[in-house]
Amino acid sequence: MRDGQKTYEADFFRWINNFLRDNGYKLSKCGFKNRDSLRNHEIDFSKGFWKNASYSLSKPIRWLYHIIPDEDGWVAVDPASAVHAIGFNNPGQKNDKTAIVFRVQPLVQKETGDYIWESNLEVNIFFLFHGPPARGTSAQTYSFNPATGVLNLNDTPLRYIAAGFLGLRPRGEETDLRSTSKENAVNADADTITYGEVLDALCADVKASFGDKPPEEMPVFDLSEKTELERIKRVVADAWDEAGPVAPRTDAGRITTDDDDEIIAPASLQVPEIPDLIGVDTGVYRQINAALASGKRHIMLYGPPGTGKTTLARHIASVLTGGKWTLVTGSSDWSSQDIIGGYQPVGEGSVAFVPGVLLRHFDRPLIIDELNRCDIDKVLGPLFTVLSGQQTTLPYRLRIGDEDSPQFTILPNPKSSVEVHEFAPGLHWRLVATINSIDKAALYQMSYALARRFGWVYVDVPRDATEFVKEYLRRDNPDAACPSADASCPIADFWEAINTIRALGPAPVVDAIRAVRVMIEMPNFFTVPDKEMKNALLDAIDMVLLPMLDGILLQDAEFLTQKAIEIFRLDSADSARIDARMKSVAV
Repeated sequence: MRDGQKTYEADFFRWINNFLRDNGYKLSKCGFKNRDSLRNHEIDFSKGFWKNASYSLSKPIRWLYHIIPDEDGWVAVDPASAVHAIGFNNPGQKNDKTAIVFRVQPLVQKETGDYIWESNLEVNIFFLFHGPPARGTSAQTYSFNPATGVLNLNDTPLRYIAAGFLGLRPRGEETDLRSTSKENAVNADADTITYGEVLDALCADVKASFGDKPPEEMPVFDLSEKTELERIKRVVADAWDEAGPVAPRTDAGRITTDDDDEIIAPASLQVPEIPDLIGVDTGVYRQINAALASGKRHIMLYGPPGTGKTTLARHIASVLTGGKWTLVTGSSDWSSQDIIGGYQPVGEGSVAFVPGVLLRHFDRPLIIDELNRCDIDKVLGPLFTVLSGQQTTLPYRLRIGDEDSPQFTILPNPKSSVEVHEFAPGLHWRLVATINSIDKAALYQMSYALARRFGWVYVDVPRDATEFVKEYLRRDNPDAACPSADASCPIADFWEAINTIRALGPAPVVDAIRAVRVMIEMPNFFTVPDKEMKNALLDAIDMVLLPMLDGILLQDAEFLTQKAIEIFRLDSADSARIDARMKSVAV
């Protein structure tokens, strides 16, 4: 939130972090760690450039750009008039950084030899590569040619598959150029500049070079607008898909840790709504924040399948820790060794204690998806005392053959210096888990004593199925014609009928809609289906929805058969088909 106006900058960074993480990669951000501080870098405002260019261009934390008054408005001018460094990056130990964001700081010229810094005019610029750009060293410098759009890494041209300026404020927001600090003050007449004028000037002067195409204007994504957030997400996802599989990367070995690898403490425990996760009631976010604010460190999200619990869990972990978390999926084969640790062979006939996934990543949240698929008390039992605020001693020795050897201990709170046999949580460690309520009676249960250590939040199906379908289709294709307010939606009506038998979240319904759209070029979901549409809907039910209904009672299967006949207006042949398929999943 900036000055009371919503922007989607943080939403985009959370989304791109998760998008890259799902593909095995990371985002790098240059110049963000120290917020508005320039550290040891200084600017000469009479020139509009670095005072010590040789020093500041070795590892620049801003890309400086002139915004100059012109008879037709404002124009942008590169202060170096040549290829020069705009930022740097540490590749990290895994060499898995495949996107980067730089901070662009416009310096507005009021008079010749007189430039002004206004932090609220800052713009970001984003580049997406198709895989890590290079093996690299501990610090790699990026340079850019605004006239050609060529981005270089250590003087080697890079191919980027998506790029653009990120607008961080509303385009119409004005900046009074008189409101400068004393050290930067100028003697000039009153004047203002809008944020949109800055963006337009930069866009006109800076080119992008995508593959073999001629240089074109650098795209602009106005992150003060929700539709622009959705647009950049589509651009990134489409560019990644079109580029095809990423070539395997080689191990970069041990490289100096990147500043951006540090977990960033949140300014508060407020988890904002996810703009593109539709169908989740605002009360869910209210309860999550209430649980956190009231002292619950650990969150349990439960409810029907497909309601977005895993997405929410990832979102919570990303917001509270700057994007660093570990996710595992529950399994009936788990034991406490998988999560906590235990004795394992370590080679040459030796056995030693090997930490489990939780203790290996005790500095960040552990997301356990579908927790009740494991024997919860058995798996998390050794952690129960820790969750109660006391240390616990594990039945494993530091030196297995030495009876006097200390046993491994899990501490309940962070500790600045731990012994070799001690495990202490980091400040940002917490558990975020999900449970499908449809499985709750059949799978393992959690004891009351352990359950009360969590803040429980129920994630239900959308209240209005038709409105959900409308919103999903509207977001997926903003140019499509909107149905009337009273338009019926057969697939939504059938979904509501299913929910009276077994609650299902939006995910399988979205899959069904996608399947129909593959089978029919331009399907209409808000009218009585014709023969082609009926066939597509029945096929989608077979493919996506019926597997989710396995094990329903015969009378419930007969009820859903009758509802399908009424809603889709099926003839005798199609009625017999749906009746047979429904009975095939009934018990």
